[in-house]
Amino acid sequence: MAGGALLTWAILLGYAIGSIPSADIIARLRGHDLRASGTGNPGTANALRVAGPTTAAVVLVIDMAKGAIAAMAGAGLGDTGGALAAGLAAIAGQVFNPWFGFRGGRGLGIAAGVTAVVWPPGVLVVLPITALGARFLRAVGGAILGLAAYSIGAVLWAANDWPTWWGMPADDLLVWLAIGVVALIAPKFVADLRGRSHPAATG
Repeated sequence: MAGGALLTWAILLGYAIGSIPSADIIARLRGHDLRASGTGNPGTANALRVAGPTTAAVVLVIDMAKGAIAAMAGAGLGDTGGALAAGLAAIAGQVFNPWFGFRGGRGLGIAAGVTAVVWPPGVLVVLPITALGARFLRAVGGAILGLAAYSIGAVLWAANDWPTWWGMPADDLLVWLAIGVVALIAPKFVADLRGRSHPAATG
């Protein structure tokens, strides 16, 4: 019972941290409204489009910090299971943000922060693939390619028991992390990709 209660607290705490509307706050402090400009998305990509690289960099760093803090707090409450639960809940809080009618950012930055805590090598595997994909396939294509690499990488790490440095053990929990990350983040990018393929449907 105690373990279940701690896991519940980890989820609630992670969601609360993830739902902090940091991108919106930062942009407003610099005189921009992300919800009313660009794509309307309160995240790094729209901050870059609307407010420039400096604001976007600050948004990205804070989003990553939110993910890392949530995962560390969850680990304090429930070890690796708590870190996983709180980290995924933080991503959910960012993507399904209650401050914006449960519509929020795409979750990549906060997922990177979570991954830096629970699966550090994953950041080094996924980041260059995402960047390379974005260069040749645009941001949406790069993100989808990066998420595919995230899934494949997690399975390989778990199957081969490769070192995860200070992260969680390379076991089934790592695979569940990848499943959760992809399930939370991929739908927005797939929707963006479909919208570009069928522009009349986006009207």
